[in-house]
Amino acid sequence: MAQRTVDAHNHWYPKEYLEYLCSRGSEQTPRGVHDGGTHYRMWYEGVCVAHIDRAGHYDLEERIKDLDAGGLDTQLLSVTIPGPETLEKDKGIYWAKKCNDALKKATEDYPGRFFFLASLPYQDPDEACKELERCYEMGCVGIQMFSNFNFEPIFLEKYHGIYELADKWDLPMLMHPAVPMTRDVMDKVRIPYQLWGYTLDTSLAVVSLIFQGVMAKYPNLKIVHGHLGGMVPYFVRRLQDSYKGYGKEWGVELGESPDETYRKRVYPDTTSFYLPAMKCCLEWVGPEHMCIGTDYAHRVGDPEGAIKSVKDLGEQAGLSQEQIDMILGKNLEQLFRLPPMP
Repeated sequence: MAQRTVDAHNHWYPKEYLEYLCSRGSEQTPRGVHDGGTHYRMWYEGVCVAHIDRAGHYDLEERIKDLDAGGLDTQLLSVTIPGPETLEKDKGIYWAKKCNDALKKATEDYPGRFFFLASLPYQDPDEACKELERCYEMGCVGIQMFSNFNFEPIFLEKYHGIYELADKWDLPMLMHPAVPMTRDVMDKVRIPYQLWGYTLDTSLAVVSLIFQGVMAKYPNLKIVHGHLGGMVPYFVRRLQDSYKGYGKEWGVELGESPDETYRKRVYPDTTSFYLPAMKCCLEWVGPEHMCIGTDYAHRVGDPEGAIKSVKDLGEQAGLSQEQIDMILGKNLEQLFRLPPMP
């Protein structure tokens, strides 16, 4: 039997949430704009942070057609930016619950095709813990984590209750970009956030969780790192040398080198699709720690080419079929403890 393909990095806007964002006034942040047809744009202050082109971004029937065309069997659904955590506190709590209810219904309507990652109101850590508890009872398989919470570092002590629950219930996290903390720099040099703003922000987030001891404190935490691990796999020696040469000056003392923690507990997804970079990442973390990410349905995604890119990687790197199957879906089946397909 062929290996089930599992996509860890993809996004869905529940239609009700999408319509709410579009109902917000032009002076509000975040907000959405419907340009007509299937096209929407999501705005944070004066910057477009996400485009919606495909109907499958919010219509599950259309999404299934796209998945079938791309040979994708299963997706772990998550709500992307702007997430409920970017809204005003009360509205964020309300819409996190509404989004999770919609995510749960998607898994019921399409059993085996969809599982869901909890969307949390991070602007209120106590409410985020309550909502995570509710999502766990509803059957979420993981957590949609963002690279910052309204421009606060995610390693701060006040967020540790979330990590404690993730550790207790063995819920992996998808590390996805938020509006980057370097946004002012990106604005100044006129570079789209999608290029380096997002990839740098997730790299800062994952490495800070390691450097600030969160990963050591909660040994069951595991992370799927979007966009081929951001920048981390391509600066491994720099990561080693920075910790060894400067860690004590920054008050960082760990039980193992941070690159080892990353390699053991972080799973870069394949959203990049650039073969030389995929080979570099593979050489470091190995086929046991890579997984498919399509970034469906964003413009930087490639759901139709995602599986081919993995097979091309396997051919050029000399992987066995078993190792290719790990990347195609077996790793995520084990990591998120997915039941067999119906």
